[in-house]
Amino acid sequence: MQQALTVGQLIDGLAVRVNGPKAWDTELLIDWHIGADHWHLRLANGLLTWTTGPRRATGAGLTMTMTKAQLLRVLAGRGTDGITMDGDPALLTRLLSVLDKPAPAFPIVTP
Repeated sequence: MQQALTVGQLIDGLAVRVNGPKAWDTELLIDWHIGADHWHLRLANGLLTWTTGPRRATGAGLTMTMTKAQLLRVLAGRGTDGITMDGDPALLTRLLSVLDKPAPAFPIVTP
Protein backbone atom coordinates (compact mmCIF):
# COMPACT_ATOMS: atom_id res chain seq x y z
CA MET A 1 0.00 0.00 0.00
CA GLN A 2 2.84 2.42 0.78
CA GLN A 3 4.08 2.12 -2.80
CA ALA A 4 0.86 3.80 -3.96
CA LEU A 5 1.23 6.79 -1.63
CA THR A 6 2.87 9.99 -2.83
CA VAL A 7 5.92 11.36 -1.05
CA GLY A 8 3.71 14.12 0.36
CA GLN A 9 1.31 11.55 1.79
CA LEU A 10 4.22 9.65 3.35
CA ILE A 11 5.44 12.85 5.01
CA ASP A 12 1.91 13.58 6.23
CA GLY A 13 1.92 10.11 7.76
CA LEU A 14 5.07 11.02 9.67
CA ALA A 15 3.64 14.39 10.71
CA VAL A 16 0.67 12.84 12.50
CA ARG A 17 3.06 10.63 14.47
CA VAL A 18 5.15 13.53 15.84
CA ASN A 19 4.94 13.62 19.62
CA GLY A 20 4.45 17.38 20.02
CA PRO A 21 5.63 17.79 23.61
CA LYS A 22 8.68 15.59 22.97
CA ALA A 23 9.54 17.48 19.77
CA TRP A 24 8.81 20.98 21.13
CA ASP A 25 12.46 22.07 21.49
CA THR A 26 13.69 20.28 18.36
CA GLU A 27 14.28 22.40 15.27
CA LEU A 28 15.61 20.94 12.04
CA LEU A 29 15.37 21.23 8.29
CA ILE A 30 15.92 18.17 6.11
CA ASP A 31 15.68 17.92 2.32
CA TRP A 32 14.69 14.72 0.59
CA HIS A 33 15.79 14.84 -3.04
CA ILE A 34 13.66 12.30 -4.86
CA GLY A 35 13.56 12.39 -8.65
CA ALA A 36 13.44 15.99 -9.84
CA ASP A 37 11.91 17.35 -6.61
CA HIS A 38 13.25 18.46 -3.26
CA TRP A 39 10.93 17.82 -0.34
CA HIS A 40 11.72 20.30 2.45
CA LEU A 41 10.81 18.90 5.88
CA ARG A 42 10.82 21.38 8.77
CA LEU A 43 10.32 20.37 12.37
CA ALA A 44 9.72 23.26 14.78
CA ASN A 45 7.48 23.87 17.80
CA GLY A 46 6.43 20.22 17.82
CA LEU A 47 5.07 20.35 14.27
CA LEU A 48 6.40 18.73 11.08
CA THR A 49 5.59 20.69 7.91
CA TRP A 50 6.78 20.33 4.33
CA THR A 51 7.02 22.09 0.99
CA THR A 52 8.48 21.11 -2.36
CA GLY A 53 10.73 22.91 -4.77
CA PRO A 54 13.23 22.43 -7.57
CA ARG A 55 16.25 23.26 -5.35
CA ARG A 56 17.66 22.44 -1.96
CA ALA A 57 16.24 24.56 0.86
CA THR A 58 18.45 27.30 2.19
CA GLY A 59 19.67 26.21 5.60
CA ALA A 60 18.94 22.49 5.20
CA GLY A 61 21.10 20.66 7.69
CA LEU A 62 20.81 17.40 5.75
CA THR A 63 20.01 16.58 2.13
CA MET A 64 19.24 12.96 1.33
CA THR A 65 19.28 11.97 -2.35
CA MET A 66 17.31 8.77 -2.87
CA THR A 67 14.61 6.94 -4.75
CA LYS A 68 11.11 6.45 -3.41
CA ALA A 69 11.92 2.78 -2.79
CA GLN A 70 14.90 3.82 -0.67
CA LEU A 71 12.68 6.27 1.24
CA LEU A 72 10.24 3.46 2.01
CA ARG A 73 13.14 1.36 3.35
CA VAL A 74 14.24 4.24 5.62
CA LEU A 75 10.71 4.70 6.93
CA ALA A 76 10.44 0.96 7.57
CA GLY A 77 13.60 1.13 9.68
CA ARG A 78 15.78 -0.81 7.24
CA GLY A 79 18.65 1.68 7.05
CA THR A 80 20.06 4.18 4.60
CA ASP A 81 22.12 1.94 2.31
CA GLY A 82 22.69 3.51 -1.10
CA ILE A 83 21.35 6.93 -0.04
CA THR A 84 23.62 9.93 -0.58
CA MET A 85 23.69 12.19 2.47
CA ASP A 86 25.06 15.70 2.42
CA GLY A 87 25.14 17.29 5.87
CA ASP A 88 24.53 15.93 9.37
CA PRO A 89 23.00 12.41 9.28
CA ALA A 90 22.17 12.75 12.99
CA LEU A 91 19.27 15.02 11.96
CA LEU A 92 17.44 12.02 10.51
CA THR A 93 17.90 10.18 13.81
CA ARG A 94 16.59 13.23 15.69
CA LEU A 95 13.52 13.40 13.45
CA LEU A 96 12.74 9.71 13.82
CA SER A 97 13.28 9.86 17.61
CA VAL A 98 10.30 12.20 18.14
CA LEU A 99 7.82 9.96 16.28
CA ASP A 100 5.38 7.83 18.22
CA LYS A 101 5.25 4.18 17.19
CA PRO A 102 2.01 3.31 15.39
CA ALA A 103 -0.32 0.88 17.16
CA PRO A 104 -1.00 -1.96 14.68
CA ALA A 105 -4.04 -3.13 16.67
CA PHE A 106 -5.68 0.33 16.68
CA PRO A 107 -9.48 -0.11 16.73
CA ILE A 108 -10.66 1.74 13.61
CA VAL A 109 -14.27 1.03 14.49
CA THR A 110 -15.47 0.32 18.01
CA PRO A 111 -18.91 -0.89 19.05
